[in-house]
This record gives sequence, structure tokens and C-alpha cells, in this order.
Amino acid sequence: MFRYALRLILLLTLGVFTAASALAVKVGEPAPDFSIETFAGEEMSLARSKGQKPLLVVFWTTWCPNCQRELPKLAETFPQLHKQGLNVVAINAGINDSRDRARSFQKRYGLNFPLAFDEDFEISRAFGVWGVPTVFLIDTDGIVRFRRALIPKDLSAQVESLIRQPTGE
Repeated sequence: MFRYALRLILLLTLGVFTAASALAVKVGEPAPDFSIETFAGEEMSLARSKGQKPLLVVFWTTWCPNCQRELPKLAETFPQLHKQGLNVVAINAGINDSRDRARSFQKRYGLNFPLAFDEDFEISRAFGVWGVPTVFLIDTDGIVRFRRALIPKDLSAQVESLIRQPTGE
């Protein structure tokens, strides 16, 4: 009986992860449109970036050790990336977290880019986020050009290449 239950649990778990990865937005696909208000009260959306600037979207949580390392690194390079023409929004996935903890995290780590809170996990789910951090680099046509668990070390070069790329390619 124990073996049967263990097999069933493993099969169900595999099925959930397989279904989740099938729903995940992949490189080369259009990013789902979204709109979210940042902690500063600014409206961020894919539609506002389309045709204007590439967009880096980072899904994160306050309790994630990799987020605690990655987001401060992004804060160091954000001024240069912003000057290059990159829009950034870090969206707290809202999993076992709160808006207050997310704002405290922003202050504690001195994060200087827009942060927001995905209250109902809707945006995270639309992107197929099942772990944090999950990082998306989206070009000006709204196409995902990068999706990984960590911010790319060559982010500046990737942004530069997206900015030089004519729209529609």
C-alpha cells in the first residue's frame, strides 16, 4: 500500500510540474500583457513598454535566498541599464509573503528600481512562474528573449543588442 501511495504521489507531482512547464512562457514567445501598480504608485505594463524599451521582469519573494543576492546586484547596475533604455519591474509573487514585508525588503536592500506586489499570483501564473527568482527579458515587440532563474551576467550586452535590434524582427 505504501509503494502504491508513493508512486501515486510521484506521478501526481510529475504531472503538476509537467503541466506547469507546458504553461510557462518560453523564450521566443510573446509575453503575457500585464498591468501592475508599483510601490511608488506608478503603473507598469507590458503595453507601455512595447515599441518603446525592452523590459526586465523579475519575479521574487522576500524569503528567497537567491532573491536576496540577485536584487541588490540588479540595484547596482540599474542606473546604467536604465540609461541604456531598459525598463525594470520586480514583481513579488505574493507566495507566503506580504506587501509590507516586500516594502521592508526594498528599504533594507536599497532597491532603486520599481517593485510591485502580485496580490493574487495572477501575473506570476500568467508567466508560468513556479519558482523564484524567475527573470524575463522582453524585447520592444513583447517577445521573451531571456528566461532563467538568475539575472544574466551579460545583461548589459543583451540590453544593448535588443536596443540596436529594429522592431519587427
